Amino acid sequence: MVIEGHALIDVELAGYVSGAPLGTAPIVVIVGGITASPFPFGDADTAAEAWWPALAAPDLIDLATQTVLAPCWPGNGSTWRGFDEGTLPPLSALGLADLIASWLDGIGATTPVTYIGASLGGLVGVALAVRHPARVARLVAISAGLRPDGWGTATRHLQRELVRDGQRTGDVVTGMVRARQLGMLTYRGRDELDTRFGALLPELSQPPVAEYLEHHGQRFAARFPVRTFLLLSEAIDRCRFASDHKAVRAELARVTAEVLVIGVPGDLLFPFALQHELYRELQAAGATASLWKLDSEFGHDAFLADQDALAALLRDSGFFAAGAPARRPQFEGLGRKPLREIRIGMIGCGTVGKGVLELLDRQRDALAERYAVRFRVTRLAVRDLDKPRGPHATDLPRTSRALDLVADPDVDVIVEVAGGAEVEPALRAALAAGKPVVTANKALLANKLAALGLLAQRTGTPLLCEAAAAAALPIIRHLSHRADEVDSMMAIVNGTCNYVITRLEQDELPLDRAIAFAQSLGLAEADPSADIDGHDAAAKLSILAYRAFGVWIPPGELPVRGIGELWPADCDLAEAMGFRIRLIAHATRLERALSAGVEPVLLPDWHLLASVEEEYNAVYMKTATSGDLSLFGKGAGALPTATAILGDLIDLAQDNSVQWPEPQTIEIVPAAARRHYVRVSAEPHPGLSRRVDSIVRRAGLTVQNRAARGEPLVTHHGFLISPSDDATIIAVIDQLRELGRVEQTLWLGVAE
Repeated sequence: MVIEGHALIDVELAGYVSGAPLGTAPIVVIVGGITASPFPFGDADTAAEAWWPALAAPDLIDLATQTVLAPCWPGNGSTWRGFDEGTLPPLSALGLADLIASWLDGIGATTPVTYIGASLGGLVGVALAVRHPARVARLVAISAGLRPDGWGTATRHLQRELVRDGQRTGDVVTGMVRARQLGMLTYRGRDELDTRFGALLPELSQPPVAEYLEHHGQRFAARFPVRTFLLLSEAIDRCRFASDHKAVRAELARVTAEVLVIGVPGDLLFPFALQHELYRELQAAGATASLWKLDSEFGHDAFLADQDALAALLRDSGFFAAGAPARRPQFEGLGRKPLREIRIGMIGCGTVGKGVLELLDRQRDALAERYAVRFRVTRLAVRDLDKPRGPHATDLPRTSRALDLVADPDVDVIVEVAGGAEVEPALRAALAAGKPVVTANKALLANKLAALGLLAQRTGTPLLCEAAAAAALPIIRHLSHRADEVDSMMAIVNGTCNYVITRLEQDELPLDRAIAFAQSLGLAEADPSADIDGHDAAAKLSILAYRAFGVWIPPGELPVRGIGELWPADCDLAEAMGFRIRLIAHATRLERALSAGVEPVLLPDWHLLASVEEEYNAVYMKTATSGDLSLFGKGAGALPTATAILGDLIDLAQDNSVQWPEPQTIEIVPAAARRHYVRVSAEPHPGLSRRVDSIVRRAGLTVQNRAARGEPLVTHHGFLISPSDDATIIAVIDQLRELGRVEQTLWLGVAE
C-alpha cells in the first residue's frame, strides 16, 4: 500500500464496530485525538472506558439504529511491517485519512458515512472529505482546522523532543510523562487550571497542579505506544492540503459533505480562528458548512471535559435530527450560531419585573431563531419572599439578599428592576466581579452613574441602562454607537407628565383630576411628585447627557421646573397663539459649556415634539453632520420598559455593549435669550392688557402676540414676549403680581 509516496508492506488495518450490524443501518465513523481509544462508548470485552458517553443518545448517535465504526491508529491496533523499529514514514493527517478510506473499503463499508472527529480526528475528517468525497455524507469537525498553527506546532515539537530524549537516555517512561504533562497545559483551558489549582501556598511543597499533571503523565505513559505518539504528533504538523491559498480552495471544492465546524474560544492548540478559517474556506469553495461555538472553560479538551455542553450544542444544531435532509441550503455569513443560554439573576419582581418575565416567555422562540440565545431567569431577589409574583415566577428560587445573586454561579448577568438606592452595593459588587448589569434604576444612575460607569470601564464589565432613560425608545443604544456629534437635544422623557398635559389640553381637566386619572390607569405613582415636579425627567436627562456629551451632571445641579403650575387655560392660550405646551428635558452644547435643564415650554405647533401626546416619549436631536434625528415611542408601562431591558440583554448576548467614558467636567450655564409666554389670571377689567404692555415696555421688551380666555369669575390673558433672559422675565412677573385684582401669574420659555 502506497500512502503519500511511502510504500507500506504487510499493512493491517483494524477497528471496532458497535451498534447495529454493519450493512443494516447508517454508518457513523468516530475518530478522536492522538490519545483516544477506538471505544468512544466503552467496550465490555476489553474493559475499555467510554471517552464520549454523552454522544450515545437516541437523538444523537443511536446505537439501536446506527452502526458506529471506530478505526485504530497505527501502532495502537493497526500496523505494518517495521512499524515498531527503524524510522517512521513522515505521514500527515492526509495519509491517515487514506488509511481510514482503505479500512472502510476492506470491511465493505461502501455507503457514505457520517464522520465525527475531534482534534486530530477532526483534521483527518476534513482530509477524508477532501481526498475521498464520496465516502463522507456529513462531517463534524471539532477543535480542528485546515492546518496547525505555530503555537501548537511548537508545543508538539517540544513534546516529541522530550520523548526522543527519553529514548536516548533509556528512560522512555519519563519522556512520555513529561510530554503528556506539557500537553495537558495546552490541552486544557487557562481558566480551568486557574480555578482548580490556584497558587502555590506556603504550606504546600509543590504546586497543586503537580499531582494533576503527574496522574495524567503516568496514565499516558502506561497506556500509549511511544511510536504511535510520535507518528500522530508529526501527522498534525505535516498536514498541508496544498501549497498556496488558491490550491487549498480548489481542494476544498471537492467536498460534497455537509460540514459542521465546532470550535472553542479558549482553545490554545487549535484556536477558534482556525475553525473560522475552515468554515470560511469551505463556504468560499461552495461547500455546505456552518460554524458553531462551544463556550467552555476547558480549552482544547472541551469536547471531552465538557461533553454534555457539546451534546447540547449538537442537539441545538439539528445535525442528527430524525428526518433531517441529507443536504441543507448553504448558509451565509457566519452560518448558524449555537444556541447560547444566558442565566439571569433578577433583583425585584414588581410591575416591570413581571413584564420582563412575560416578555422573555413570549419571545423565547423568536430570540432563539433571530439571535441564537435563550435567556433564563434562574433566581429572584425580592424584599417579600412570600408575595405572589405572577405565573412566570412561581417556581423560581428566591432570596431576600440581592448580593446572593452576585455570588451565585448559576447567574451570568444581573437584571435590576427594583429601583431605589439600596441596590447599589449589589450592582457595585456585580461590576467588580465582572458580572454584567442591566438596570432600569434611573434614580440610582442619576446620582451614581459616574462612579458605576467608571467601575464598569475599569473592570471591562458591561453596564446597560436603556430602560432607565425612555422605556421603549432605544436612545441610549443610539447615543452609545453614534458616529456623529450631538449639538443639542430636546426630549419628552416623562410619560406621566405628557399624559397629564394631554388631559389638560383635550379634556380641560384641572391638574389634580388629570393626575388622579393617570393614577387610575397605572401611569402615575401613588406619590406622583417625582414626575410632576420634573425630578424624574432630570434624572433621565443626566443619563442622556452623559452618553450624548460625555458630561456628568448630577440632577441636583440642573435647573428643574415641573408642571404643577399649569392650568387648562395655559394650553388653550398657547394653542390660540400657535403653540403647545410640553415638559422638555433639553441640553445644548456651547463652546466650552452646556446649557441644560427640565421645564415646561411652548413649542410651535409644527414642531415634532408638539405632536407627542398621551404617555408617549420622544427625543429630538440636532447633530453636527447628520442633521435632525428623532425617536418616538411609549415611555411608560411594564412591557415597554421590559422591551428596553430585553434589548440590552440582546446587545449583551451579541457582545455589542459600549463602555462608559470617563466623565468630563463642564460649566452649566443658563438658557440663552429666548421668547417667553406670560399668563396673567385676574378679575375682568378693561385696563389690564394696557398695564401689562406698559410693564413689558419698561423692561425693554415688547408683546408680540396675545390671547385671552374668559371664565365667569376670572379672565386668563396670555402674552408672547420678545426675547430676553429668564431673570428679566422674572422681574416682569414680580411687577405683574403687584397689579390689582391679579390672582395668579405664570411664565414659561418658548422653544423655537
